Amino acid sequence: MVLITDSASSELRRILNYHGALARQGVRLRVDEAGSLKMAIDVPHYGDAVIRHDKALLLIMDTSLSASLARRELDFCLPDGKTTKPEFTLRPRPTEPASTSALAR
Repeated sequence: MVLITDSASSELRRILNYHGALARQGVRLRVDEAGSLKMAIDVPHYGDAVIRHDKALLLIMDTSLSASLARRELDFCLPDGKTTKPEFTLRPRPTEPASTSALAR
């Protein structure tokens, strides 16, 4: 399953709060027809993989997407000269053991 950095976890919580998501809702990560990753607020469906932080639902994805992201890390990056706006990024997981800042619960 994908790991989530503290920054990505905070931004997912902010998005859910901003949109008034219910406790049983999280951010669904999905692949659109063009092959791009998209996010939407949704509830988990049977067989979905979910990631929680402090018992709060954060991220939902189907099992095939979860398997394809198994060696990835989701981060939320602020502009640093390479980007003009904050954005989520997926990158390969660090090779060292996951720290406490990476969440996969």
